[in-house]
Amino acid sequence: MSMTGDHDGAAPAAAPAPPPAVVPVPPPAVAPGPTRHRLRATAVRTVLTRWARAVAEIPRWLWIAAAAIVAIVIVVMLMGGLAQAQPSPSQLGAGDEARTSVYAVTVLDAQFTSEVESEYLEAEPGEKLLVMTMLFENLSDQPIGVGTTADRLKAGIINTDDPLLDLTGIAEIGSASVWRADGSAGQVILQPGVPSEVTIAWTVPEDAFADGVVSLDVHEVEIRRGAVILSSGVVTWRPAELSAQITVDATEAP
Repeated sequence: MSMTGDHDGAAPAAAPAPPPAVVPVPPPAVAPGPTRHRLRATAVRTVLTRWARAVAEIPRWLWIAAAAIVAIVIVVMLMGGLAQAQPSPSQLGAGDEARTSVYAVTVLDAQFTSEVESEYLEAEPGEKLLVMTMLFENLSDQPIGVGTTADRLKAGIINTDDPLLDLTGIAEIGSASVWRADGSAGQVILQPGVPSEVTIAWTVPEDAFADGVVSLDVHEVEIRRGAVILSSGVVTWRPAELSAQITVDATEAP
């Protein structure tokens, strides 16, 4: 007997096939770019290479000339050729005026003696007095003192560690004495624009100036204003470069 329709012996329908698996594809490998350090190193190498090529292209004769110039400069420096030039002092004699920016001095007479009675000066054994008479003129606009301070201006002409006037090559003994040549008493104060005869006596060793020739150094003035504690109005004269050298023959006092 034949049967129709489904029956237990019929084969089941085939199940649908699963979709194919998707395998992720990694992106293509990319070489890492250069770092900043590498870029800088490359730039430096490029610059150095260009400099090296430029130096190599310099003609040899230029190198020789440059070396010769450097050698000459070194020799000149060793010999003091590049040092600041110092002005040569004027060489003057008796009766010649040594003129600086703020004062002028002319040596009129110079003598060696053992004593000056009017000033109560007397040389000790082994010493002698050098007495020099000068014509001074104050070229500044304020009174100045010779051996003293006038008002608030310290001229420092003598009797300081760095006097404006000092004896060439001789260290005087003690302090110098100063007085007016006309014998008037009191401190020697020079008014602006008024020439005055002044006498200065230095105590020197007895064997100094054996040939009788005396030289006096005259310094230019460096003006400094102000002083610690005292006042900003204080003016101090300090010796600058040597302006003149006055050489005279000193006689022996009778």
